[in-house]
Amino acid sequence: MIDPLVNDALLDGRSVIIVGAAPLVDKVTTFQSLVDAVADMRKLAVIDEKHVLPTVPPSADVIDADFKGVDMIHREIREHGDTAVAVPNMRRGDIVRLLMDFAGQEDGQVLLVNDARSDAEDTLRDDLPMILLKSSPSGHTEFSDAAIKAMNPVVVSLDVNGNVESLKVVDLHKEGLHTVTFH
Repeated sequence: MIDPLVNDALLDGRSVIIVGAAPLVDKVTTFQSLVDAVADMRKLAVIDEKHVLPTVPPSADVIDADFKGVDMIHREIREHGDTAVAVPNMRRGDIVRLLMDFAGQEDGQVLLVNDARSDAEDTLRDDLPMILLKSSPSGHTEFSDAAIKAMNPVVVSLDVNGNVESLKVVDLHKEGLHTVTFH
């Protein structure tokens, strides 16, 4: 069952990131329910290089990212007319950077899983900025706070048992990167 706040976020087209101490299998189970819900609402693309998603909705466009750069991946998203993209890991920084731009600049909806054991704060303050740094041609992260704010994600943190521990959103009105916890 999807938390009402997360359901509202999905209906509003907001991005969702699954994080926390839960085992990957629990994160993927939660992620699968989000993917299924979004597939009923929007034109969905799925990029699943490691094939961890149990089922891909039949209406979704599957994008094979192996040996493809982000320009080719972005072109496929545009050609298919996809308005949401689901990626069950954050391993390829160039894809995560593309998706942050897609969410922030093109009003796209992004679903991600941070397969590390990071919590919401670590994901927003450390993992995403580090991904941006490593995937940036200039090696700078001065715009990482702005990119994360533009993405405007709801971050769902799962505890070690796979239960929702907290829901956090980025406070768009404060300078810097601050979050608001909902539960």
